[in-house]
Amino acid sequence: MTRPLGDSQKKTALSCLSFLLCIGSLAQASPAESAADIKPALTKDGFDDEQMRLAKVVHKRIVDYQGIKKKTHNGEDEKLVEFKDTLASGAQIEMLPIKGGEFTWRGESEGDVLQVTLSSFWMAKHEITWEAYEPFMLSQIPRQKDGQPLDFMREQIENDIEFIARPTPPYHPMTFGMKRDGHPALSMTQHAANKYCQWISFQTGHFYRLPTEAEWEFACRAGSDTNYSWGADADKAHDYAWFAGGSSTHYQVPGQKKPNALGLFDMHGNVLEWTLDQYVPNRKDYFGKDKVHNPWVKATKPYPHVTKGGHWKQSLEEISAAARYQSDPVWKIIDPQRPRSLWYHTTTPWLGFRIVRPEKIPTVEEMYHYWNSGVEADE
Repeated sequence: MTRPLGDSQKKTALSCLSFLLCIGSLAQASPAESAADIKPALTKDGFDDEQMRLAKVVHKRIVDYQGIKKKTHNGEDEKLVEFKDTLASGAQIEMLPIKGGEFTWRGESEGDVLQVTLSSFWMAKHEITWEAYEPFMLSQIPRQKDGQPLDFMREQIENDIEFIARPTPPYHPMTFGMKRDGHPALSMTQHAANKYCQWISFQTGHFYRLPTEAEWEFACRAGSDTNYSWGADADKAHDYAWFAGGSSTHYQVPGQKKPNALGLFDMHGNVLEWTLDQYVPNRKDYFGKDKVHNPWVKATKPYPHVTKGGHWKQSLEEISAAARYQSDPVWKIIDPQRPRSLWYHTTTPWLGFRIVRPEKIPTVEEMYHYWNSGVEADE
């Protein structure tokens, strides 16, 4: 027979219950465990069959490779430390660890202020160079405008990496008459950068993608809360950045200026860099909250997307950590094709990118969405 609780016992039970609920609430709020703020939410169906097949192939390679590495390191998880990935061409990409944390994200609109928490990731030390990008851009297999191999070639292809969509040949040299060797790759669309990330993920066994806008700014700031990663002193700008160039100047080989506090070079100036995010004027209004975790404004239309960092022609004010630039159809204004290319912006000799690798391996479905926006064709 159960006895009713006395008043003192009820108070004790309620106190314990309140404590447990509080602990549960704190646990749910932990950045490491909370769900990412991705809007619109990632769909779980309606995938293109071939692109999902390729996402599964790459996902398996990455998971298998991680398993092999763990076995060779006595069952220990991979540490967040600097490493290099060597591509089939011999080009190397140096990746630096970016420990997760928090920062205040301030937008262009009054009141557009968000508190952001981010999980740890690696970021490329330099902008992706021609040596790393051109083997992807110049495919040896004839391709359709969407980058898929021509139908008559498909039965001859033995390696799945060749089924990953790749650019058609450019109509003119994408260096725009400037130097090539050692310099940043230029004028690719965001779609081209996304497919490049898939292509090197297949090669290396590491998952790569473009950085979100929040990841890019967090890494650029490197703990600084000023307009620039080196602080507020404008006199130091030329030590860290290529900017304010006249008509006789051009983009530069990465890594010649000083890095920021995380070791990343050319986060200000040199070439503008792609992010994953669609541009929205007010991010706080868009997410509808004050705090976000791993935010991503997923693309819903071809334009505009966010580019960051400024480029070699812009002023000091235009290359700040917070500055945001919108992609625009005018970037393809001299493209002779109709419909216009999925792969090239023909009027942007100052547009490039760098890549990130999140510490946690995404699901197959997440990989699919990172590499396939579904809105890459011009309206």
